[in-house]
Amino acid sequence: MRPMQKLLSLAAIAAGIALIYVGYQREHSLAGGADGTLSRIGEKIDGGVRPPTYVKYYLAGAAFLVAGAVGTGLVRK
Repeated sequence: MRPMQKLLSLAAIAAGIALIYVGYQREHSLAGGADGTLSRIGEKIDGGVRPPTYVKYYLAGAAFLVAGAVGTGLVRK
């Protein structure tokens, strides 16, 4: 494995962990509670799907973790 590929993969893992942490903090904050409540109200009004912001952080963090794990060879393709 080339050093640059390993470095970028480790950076992706670190970014994924950071995004998941930020999502967790947002979920348990006052802003996250208001975001979740407003999303539920909006869904009841028009039936559209509105995921709260912290869910987007979780999804982005998971994508970075998977990409980093594949890049480092922790998980086979």
